[in-house]
Amino acid sequence: MRFLISLCVSLLLLVNGEYIYEKPTTSSSDPCYDYNTLDEYWRDIRQNAYQYSGHDDTLVEWSGWYRLSLNGESAQMSEWCVSNMRCGGYTGLYLNGSHPTLEDGVVTREVLGNYIWSHQCDNYTSTSIQVKTCPGDYYVYEFVKPNISAPMPTYCSVAFSSISSDPCYNYESLDRPWRANNESGNYVCDERFSWNGWYRLFYYGMNIQMSETCVSSYSCNTYYTLWLNGPHPQIEDGVVTREVCGNYYSDDCCDYKTNPIRVKACPGNYYVYELVKPQTWCSGYCTDVSTISRSISTVSPDIITGSSITLNYDPCNNYNILDNYWRSTLNYWSMYGYISDHDDTRVEWDGWYRLFINGSSAQMPEWCMTYMSCGGFSSLYLGGSHPQLEDGVVNREIFGSRDYQCSRYRSEPIQVKACSGNYYVYKFTRPTLSIPAPVYCAVPFSTLSIDPCYNYTSLDEPWRATDNPYYSNYYYYGMCDYNVEWNGWYRLFYNGQNTQMPESCVNYGMCGTYNPLSLNDTHPQLEDGVVTRQICLPWGGCCDYTSHPIRVKACPGNYYVYEFVKPMFCGAYCAEPCAELSCTEDEWCGEENGVYGCLYSFDFSETCESSSGSMSVSRCQLFEAGFPADVLHLNDPSCKGTVRNGRVEFHFDNNEHICGTNLLANGTHFIYSNFILGTPRSEGLISREKILKLPFSCVYSQTQTLSMNVEINPLESIVHRTLPAGEGRYQVRMIPYEDDEFTRPFTGKVDAELDQKMNVEVRVEGVDSRQFALVMDTCWATPVNDPDYSLRWDLIVTECPNSNDDTVELLQNGISTSSRFSFRMFIFTLYLHCSVHLCLLSSNRCSTDCNSEHHWREHRSLDFHNSASISMGPLMLSEGNTDKWVPEQVKVSEASCLCGSLMLLLVPLMSFLTLF
Repeated sequence: MRFLISLCVSLLLLVNGEYIYEKPTTSSSDPCYDYNTLDEYWRDIRQNAYQYSGHDDTLVEWSGWYRLSLNGESAQMSEWCVSNMRCGGYTGLYLNGSHPTLEDGVVTREVLGNYIWSHQCDNYTSTSIQVKTCPGDYYVYEFVKPNISAPMPTYCSVAFSSISSDPCYNYESLDRPWRANNESGNYVCDERFSWNGWYRLFYYGMNIQMSETCVSSYSCNTYYTLWLNGPHPQIEDGVVTREVCGNYYSDDCCDYKTNPIRVKACPGNYYVYELVKPQTWCSGYCTDVSTISRSISTVSPDIITGSSITLNYDPCNNYNILDNYWRSTLNYWSMYGYISDHDDTRVEWDGWYRLFINGSSAQMPEWCMTYMSCGGFSSLYLGGSHPQLEDGVVNREIFGSRDYQCSRYRSEPIQVKACSGNYYVYKFTRPTLSIPAPVYCAVPFSTLSIDPCYNYTSLDEPWRATDNPYYSNYYYYGMCDYNVEWNGWYRLFYNGQNTQMPESCVNYGMCGTYNPLSLNDTHPQLEDGVVTRQICLPWGGCCDYTSHPIRVKACPGNYYVYEFVKPMFCGAYCAEPCAELSCTEDEWCGEENGVYGCLYSFDFSETCESSSGSMSVSRCQLFEAGFPADVLHLNDPSCKGTVRNGRVEFHFDNNEHICGTNLLANGTHFIYSNFILGTPRSEGLISREKILKLPFSCVYSQTQTLSMNVEINPLESIVHRTLPAGEGRYQVRMIPYEDDEFTRPFTGKVDAELDQKMNVEVRVEGVDSRQFALVMDTCWATPVNDPDYSLRWDLIVTECPNSNDDTVELLQNGISTSSRFSFRMFIFTLYLHCSVHLCLLSSNRCSTDCNSEHHWREHRSLDFHNSASISMGPLMLSEGNTDKWVPEQVKVSEASCLCGSLMLLLVPLMSFLTLF
């Protein structure tokens, strides 16, 4: 009997707000030939859990039987739970049990659900479905509307590629001994590698297999250690699928579950694995050293490491070209996990190689820098200088770096030769296997056809000065040379004056940027020609961290030129206007009217409190400089100083004693600034041309982060913010309310019911409400008491409600010293966190129109100081009808202003100096 098989096309229609699958007509009653095709990529359990959301299978009008596909490839429902899987919704649904066999016919299978914020499985039970195995090795399912207490459930699918050839003889060798369960010290993340096909595992050339038992955290040179949750198969089992568990400091060794993999036992007592990208952050497949066995040769070829036989040809004329852009030391994306899956232990090296980058000649670096990454995990560089032409073939040590550690590894030495035409060739060999994913690095190398002393670009940007803080002159976002397209050589100027880079470390936040860049050595002499110099970053100790080196040359006429390149981080090359001055111990270099000179330093002190500030100066020093106390005042001449205990004291506040104080906001802080001014009398030893102008300021943070903690005060949660110096402070509070009018804060321990409306207020105290508004930048929820926890749900995003959560209402934001919002209670206990900043009302830009398509605001820097946070929470889910909130203990950290001051006495022939 012949069956008429119709083409089943699944058409998704939207009718009255509900999704309906159009079922085609068919002449067959067998569901194997009478099904709808369901091909939706977001159902894949291997998709990024945070990439696709918003789907809900309770809104679909299910009718009949369905066959699953993923991007046109046959798929099936998952029989395995993956931690935090969502499959396009919030709750991923999977089969509780294996699929039936052909002879089983139609069977009923229980369906379980896993919530996105839970890494534990089997949280929820949904409606059972019917399943059938069909000829042709596929399955059909009679999907029904899920009946589950978890939100937005979706049926999950997974596709396994068809096997066209036996993977026992078609695999890639993976000899990575650093994956063994007795190794540690690095943090290699397997989700950064490109996995494709089947792999056989080795340990220094010997067979090894994945661990079948729990592996301790931080072993295998990773964070989450991945192991098989089940025994390896026998040869007669063929290809099997195994669950993969992850352990990270938990009593439950299978605390996390990532994507399942397929495994096969092969003749010769070894196994092959179809490894895939794990879902768990920074996790790695572990091998078990107790399973090491001698390898029996198979048809899979070994890696060629190069011949040791001396050949009778010149490698300068017989070489392989190695042109991989990702080998460049300027490939900074590797540091962030992009283009970082290369591994030179997997390359079949044979003979000599010449390096290129995008067609341009290159060479191996002779140096290391912080976070150098060249497209792999470990970066290899020469442990010495390149040879000269007359040296012939030489041996050079190879070192490997990782993160901020240079010379962390030592690899196999290589041979190097200098060639006519100003290039080098290298006899690369397989790097040492114990080094995680090593890659030979390359750096662009060009011959100078024209002397850069006479072929340079002038760079006259005063904000590069070493005494220019990044928040001055409204450059408060920090200048960033990473965004500059550098090309060639540059000479530094300051307002037309010749200047040079500093040769010592510059404090963080100067040179108009966050990360000021300076030389880690002296400038060269004329006779030195072109030299390479390391570039220092102001992190930790002086030059503990470095950026990409640059080339420098001394020129006739007492100036220097620099071959600037893109730095690794957001920083700027500094200019040192004071380099040619010789100030005494009592003087310091400063600017006046665009000209730098040596200025006198005063003994001073200052304090800041809320919206007020005080400053005192030694009366003796002032008198010796020709400024008696009675000629000094603040910006307002009526605000004179008071002599107390040998010091002249000045004070301002924001009430009735403003004294000409200016208030500025720079995006990260608000600043009260004033000056001590004075002109000496005509009599005395000091020239009447001198004037005194001593700037001082009080700086307060605009941005803070608050959280709701496990233990909560009965009424509210408070954060005090501490900045690096000063005594001033203000408070930010987060308070939950029972009512929509925000009149009754929650008290006592109570629970909240699912979907209950929660009202939250965030307010600031200790600032002038006539001048400032509080703005909530971001508010979010986490399932644990950690604002940086990887699993989070945004409520407020860039000052507006999350468009993916229509329960969030923004009631007020950026109009006063308090902001308010509400949302609906989630399925379980959660913790709230908010990042806020202060805004000047006079700017008229404190509130955002969330209905506009262009409401995004630039992010403000948090790099000025360390952030403080408090915790308040949790919100508890109740099974009853009484929904309440429990605020408990307060966790407090100090908050204060930064009192920054600068005191200058200007020498004769100079007028006055201003800081801003």
